Amino acid sequence: MEDVPLPSIQNSKEVIKSTFKIKQDEKNYKLKITIINQEIILNIFDEKDFMKEYEIKLTFDELKNLHKIFLTFNSCQDFNDFIKSSIKNKKILIKQNEENKITIEIMIEYIFKQDIIKFDLNQKKIISELTNQNLYLKFNKISEICKNLEMNYKNIIADNNILKEELRSIKEENNKIKEENKSNEEELKILKKENQKLNNEYFKIENKIKSIEDENKNLLNKINNLEVELNSSNKNLIFLNKNNISQSINSSILEKNEFDMIYSAIKKTTNKEIISIKKLYQATKDGGDPDNFHKCCDGISNTLVLYMSVGNRRFGVFSHRHWKNEGNANPDSNCFLFSLDKNKIYYNNFDIHNSLNEGPSFTKNSTYIIGICGNALINKELKTYETWHKDIFGGDGNALSEDGKFEGTNAKEYEVFQIIFK
Repeated sequence: MEDVPLPSIQNSKEVIKSTFKIKQDEKNYKLKITIINQEIILNIFDEKDFMKEYEIKLTFDELKNLHKIFLTFNSCQDFNDFIKSSIKNKKILIKQNEENKITIEIMIEYIFKQDIIKFDLNQKKIISELTNQNLYLKFNKISEICKNLEMNYKNIIADNNILKEELRSIKEENNKIKEENKSNEEELKILKKENQKLNNEYFKIENKIKSIEDENKNLLNKINNLEVELNSSNKNLIFLNKNNISQSINSSILEKNEFDMIYSAIKKTTNKEIISIKKLYQATKDGGDPDNFHKCCDGISNTLVLYMSVGNRRFGVFSHRHWKNEGNANPDSNCFLFSLDKNKIYYNNFDIHNSLNEGPSFTKNSTYIIGICGNALINKELKTYETWHKDIFGGDGNALSEDGKFEGTNAKEYEVFQIIFK
């Protein structure tokens, strides 16, 4: 029996706003429906990533053309109720399709058969109200204020010490006058008057010292408050800078949300802030031969190397040493290995291995940790001889020998980036 479309019914103007929460794969999404004058707007928010929002707009007529089931709807309210019922019955599935796109899939039963309706939402651009530059300017301004307050505080302490010294001198002078008064009663009366004046001056100085100490406490409180604000601003600046670097990485191997692990490990080993990252070399574009690698990367230190085997194993190394083709190994205490598939860092002191006939390679005690010998895109020249790393480098099953050592396989891709510090 053929499906016969139902007649379209003229819709009245509606204004509807609804928000639904959807939990899926340990993620919390918020689905927002806005309907104004027959136009339907769907928005998806990832509650863990407030910087991302996805959206699709379509008219009521476009909705009817999307699937036959919508021909039965008399108004946009019917669509709103349809979404609400689908969420309640767990018929909605949210998928991350592409880098800037998310898909809503709805399972329906229509004329004795099951079908899936899909809505593709594109990511909206969200502009942060507080840019890195504004934070940096605010950071410098607060730092300058703190320096001035610290200088004023030191000046007040110096003045306080001078006043205390003057007070000590006055006390000594007062004691001398008392001794002299013993020898002459007339002089004693005169000296008593003078002493009273000195006492009055002493109390004035004591009050002044107390006032200065109170002022010191107020200044210290201001400095503490400014330090709290400075730390908060610095944390915001670091967060935005890390997020901007992660979004700017142009890699066919590394996902943008995977850079946080590498960022933290680099900061831990170098104790430096990263301000940017620059792509130096990509094997599939710049040529997989070692001489092409050395032309692009020699003389450059602080490099991040990413590898992908033909078995889609993804891993990499960060090195502090610079590349050169002199044919020897240079120890690097800041060098560490990581697995993107396992989301794990291996903190070991490796050697950066420089050779004209090799791509980016690393050794430990003259044994390859990772080796690119020749053109690994064409030949099985992506190698390691560390048995305990076989779960990271294995890739293809036939790349492992009987004793479990990884002898070599082709590389699908490898890339080199320069890490630029503040």
